Amino acid sequence: MNTARGQAVLASVIVAGLGWHPAQAADRLYVYNMTTATEFKGVYLAPAGTTNWGANQALNDKDHSLDVSERLAITGLSRGRFDVRLQDDKGRTCLKRGVDLTKDASFEIREEDLATCH
Repeated sequence: MNTARGQAVLASVIVAGLGWHPAQAADRLYVYNMTTATEFKGVYLAPAGTTNWGANQALNDKDHSLDVSERLAITGLSRGRFDVRLQDDKGRTCLKRGVDLTKDASFEIREEDLATCH
């Protein structure tokens, strides 16, 4: 292989390699239910500061709920900052504001997040 062609092939391999980046794998987003006893039937995300709630993410789970100590895949969203509306198994609605998924691929729901439930 001549030198110029070899360099072109090497450059192509490097560029192709740069096309896949670990951040692409991190684009899978998740929520973890770290509460001790609360199951959620509704998990909705909206761009932070808006009420443009997306689809119920709990429907991504086989039993259509986010159970205690369970991880739920978030689908149909790109990275960003979000407000989260949760509906628990008792019908109460809770809000968690300012979830930052610009760098992290997951967030947690904890007991203190349920303080806003009504």
